[in-house]
Amino acid sequence: MNIQPEYPLENTFGLTSRAQWGGAIEQLTDVAAAQDFAEKNNLSMTCLGAGSNVILQPKVAGLVCSMRIEGINVVEESSESVLVEVGAGVVWHELVMESLSRGWFGLENLALIPGSVGAAPVQNIGAYGVEVAQLIVGVNIVDGLRESRQIAQKDCQFAYRSSVFKAQPDWTIVSVVFRLSKLPVIENSYPELQRVLQGLPVAEPSPQEVADCVIALRRGKLPDPAEFANVGSFFKNPIVTIEVARAMQALGFKAFVHGQGYKLSAAQLIDRGGWKGVRQGDVGCWSQQPLVIVNFGGAQCADILSFAKDVAHSVFEQYQVQLELEPSLLS
Repeated sequence: MNIQPEYPLENTFGLTSRAQWGGAIEQLTDVAAAQDFAEKNNLSMTCLGAGSNVILQPKVAGLVCSMRIEGINVVEESSESVLVEVGAGVVWHELVMESLSRGWFGLENLALIPGSVGAAPVQNIGAYGVEVAQLIVGVNIVDGLRESRQIAQKDCQFAYRSSVFKAQPDWTIVSVVFRLSKLPVIENSYPELQRVLQGLPVAEPSPQEVADCVIALRRGKLPDPAEFANVGSFFKNPIVTIEVARAMQALGFKAFVHGQGYKLSAAQLIDRGGWKGVRQGDVGCWSQQPLVIVNFGGAQCADILSFAKDVAHSVFEQYQVQLELEPSLLS
């Protein structure tokens, strides 16, 4: 593993950022090498995939490693399902497309989500009625003692955009094991996706058609990070009590049952708060989806955080609902 000083960090927010030290993890033995370097030099160690869910300060302390472990390997297979181990550095959308091409189903609702496979369980990514936790059997890690082990799904503490991995910074995710179906059973309960699927000239849409519809929906309202730098959803959907939910419903807001509470739409709060399409300098809320904050060119980390603070403060002042950042801040 080639560890370098002033290591440039890739990210979809278009921010210029360098780590104190950094390098690429391309195989399992590189993890131990990185851990040894960090320990010897008294440095913190962080792993990044595509940098699609992080906000980076211009200078990031410690050792930051780019996760590049590849591979999509069948562990076991039956007539109805397949167990697949996928390297943490595999691009998420490429996994979704590859699984469809091989006749493995379940991931199609999560098509076009930016990022890498290793980052997926950390945030418990989800879209259009599916969360990745539903498909994970286990997550393979190297812990702070250099031991390789698998964290079973039941021990991952999956919750809305959260998992045990957020509280374990010394764990390095190296691969994820999924159980995918060979039966083309689709999940179409999400209202927006359901409406689009009902417009297809077929009675029973295929998983590929579901993926195509999801891709079209995402492209229709979300900016391409390659063209307009962003990290996708910037705020989590707030989880509130039934009392708050009823008060918000009385104001015309949507509220969905979520565990013991109710989930509000952060996008609707920001939209009703008057921020949709608002731009301050090189930072703004996307005109088609106000939940996405865009770097239109020259914005720095401080500009983005300042704009986000203004949005959250405005929403709280109007509705007494606190917005929480979805991406992580790395400094």
